[in-house]
Amino acid sequence: MKILIQAYKFPPVNHPGSIRLYFLVREWIRLGIPVFVQTSANQSIFPQDPSLALEVTQIRLINTRDARKLVTSPPRESAVNDRFRRMYHSFPFVYWAGDGGRTYIRHSIRYGGELIQKEGITHIFSSYRPWSDHIVANALKRKFPKLKWIADFRDRPVDPIRRDVWWPKLQELYQSRLIRSADALTTVSEGLAKYFRSLHKNVVVVRNGLPNPPTGFLSAPVGSHFTLSYTGRIYPRWQTLAPLFKALRELIDEGELNPAHLELHYAGDQGQLWAELASEYTLGYLCVDHGRLGLNETQQLQKSSQVNLMCSWSGADYSGILTSKLGHYLAAGRPILAILNGPIDKELDVAITTTNAGHLYYKGTTDKSAELKNFVLQLYRTWAFSGAIPWRISSDLLTSYSWPDQVNHLFSRLQD
Repeated sequence: MKILIQAYKFPPVNHPGSIRLYFLVREWIRLGIPVFVQTSANQSIFPQDPSLALEVTQIRLINTRDARKLVTSPPRESAVNDRFRRMYHSFPFVYWAGDGGRTYIRHSIRYGGELIQKEGITHIFSSYRPWSDHIVANALKRKFPKLKWIADFRDRPVDPIRRDVWWPKLQELYQSRLIRSADALTTVSEGLAKYFRSLHKNVVVVRNGLPNPPTGFLSAPVGSHFTLSYTGRIYPRWQTLAPLFKALRELIDEGELNPAHLELHYAGDQGQLWAELASEYTLGYLCVDHGRLGLNETQQLQKSSQVNLMCSWSGADYSGILTSKLGHYLAAGRPILAILNGPIDKELDVAITTTNAGHLYYKGTTDKSAELKNFVLQLYRTWAFSGAIPWRISSDLLTSYSWPDQVNHLFSRLQD
């Protein structure tokens, strides 16, 4: 087996999609599988993390002409920017102006074809987003029918809640035609897999696994403050932190929580937004902004936090939005408070509640605010008594979340 990775963003680019590739490729290298990479030549415009560097068999930087520099990260909120971003990720514009653009697509197909013939590549792995990588993989699959194509999707391209593309019906038509020739579709959750199974017969769930195997030991970092930490991107249109900030405000007003003990930590590019959301409940002065951190520094923050915060969203017949931080939070072994903006997501409930990882708040038929408030209060009281919160996640229930298990499951399905 020899694998070609077609990826617009590839490690050491510090991006959720690149981090997913990092752990997948790390496992393939560990198994002795030669890995070849084609990626964009404009890697330098993205944040880098040297700890994500990989020693692959060969990497080629493909010349790229696109509008990526105009798509700021994080983007400024405006009607014009919103329309531009939706166009940027929509067919037929992705062929010319989307990530990579026509030059990247054309050169990737040319050099990829030469590499397949020269090195005897047997598999190609491409991941959405962007569409350009799937377009390249599709072209190479048609040119080399025996090539096994694995098309990875971290999100739904046409999302009924985010609504971040133009002409959804047209996008679905392009999507279904493009992925038809793939040998397997991979995605990060059963909720997303349910949707993709309506488009393809061989859909495999490859979760964003744990960066390190869980130890099963009790974790109890001592801290001078009761710290609640959030790492990564905030999506204010779909996520909500209001239930937590409201509970904290009430506990402070009731005299149950001393604000001098509390710190709200954030790591990422949206520290100002984090402070603004907290300030709506007069908590902005308690925020600590770490900025963007590398993977190792982020994991250290998660391990030292008293509580790690996770936000997601759901809807009717819409679930499985499991962000990449879930695996990292589980590996950190600290209490997780997950806030779901929508009805219960059973998959997330299993990951959080069944494993004793923490508490899941969701919008049910009854108000769940008192349960969230009590969860925070009990953790605070434990910390106030000893300066630490002893916590143990059921590690035996997390083996299926490990990266080796994810890769083994994928290979077993490819051999079916």
